Amino acid sequence: MRTVTKRLALPALPLVLTALLTGCGQDTYGQDEKNLQVDDGEEFTLSVPVEAAMGEDWYLASPAPDKAVVRSTGDREETDGSDSDGGHSATHYFDFKAVGKGTTEIRLLECPSLGCAGGGDAGGEISPSPVPSGSPTPDADGRGRYHTYKVTVK
Repeated sequence: MRTVTKRLALPALPLVLTALLTGCGQDTYGQDEKNLQVDDGEEFTLSVPVEAAMGEDWYLASPAPDKAVVRSTGDREETDGSDSDGGHSATHYFDFKAVGKGTTEIRLLECPSLGCAGGGDAGGEISPSPVPSGSPTPDADGRGRYHTYKVTVK
C-alpha cells in the first residue's frame, strides 16, 4: 500500500499574506464625502483630483484641524501618465491619523493655475490665500475654492 502526501506550495504563501494584508489598509475618502466617521487611532486619507496639466494645486488650509482630534501625517501627489505623455491628471492624497475622540474640520484649498496668492509652509499646514488682500471671495474669478470635511472620531 502506498501513502500519498500533499505538500503546501510555499511560493504561494507570500501571495496569500499579501491578499490578507491588503484589506487592512487605511480608508480613502473622495472629494464628495464631506462627513466622515473614523475610529480613534485610525489612519485615513482624503483623495482629490488634480488637473496637473493646468497647473492646479491643493493645500491643507488654515485653520488646521484640531490636533487633539486629527493629526496630518503628510500628503503626496500621484500623476497619471508620464511627463512625456503630458501628465494630464493626477490625484493628491492628504493623510491623517485620528488621535482623540471629538469632531473637527479639515479644510482643503483647491487652487487653479495662478489662482492663489502667497505660498504654503514646507510642512503643508498653512496654505496660500485663495485671493490677494482686498480681492473678491474664493470661487469668484476662478481664484480658488475651499473644500471642508467634517470628521468625527469615535
